[in-house]
Amino acid sequence: MSEILFICDALGRKEMGHRLGVSKAAIANAVADGRFPSRWYKVISNMSADAKIDCPMKLFNFAEESVASSDAQEDAA
Repeated sequence: MSEILFICDALGRKEMGHRLGVSKAAIANAVADGRFPSRWYKVISNMSADAKIDCPMKLFNFAEESVASSDAQEDAA
C-alpha cells in the first residue's frame, strides 16, 4: 500500500475533506496523482500527528528549486 493511500485510510477521507474544505473527489485525485497539494500540508500533518502516524513531506507537491536557478545563483556570486 502506498504511503498516501495509507494516510488517507488512517485519517479517513470524509474527515480529511471536512478539515481541508475539499470534496472526497479532490482527495481521490490526490491519491491518483500520488501527491497531496502543498497547501494541504499543515492540516494533514496535524491530523497525522494526532493519529500518531508519519506524514513525510515528500508526499506533498512542494515546488522544488530548479537546476537552472541554482546555476544562476552560482554565476552571480
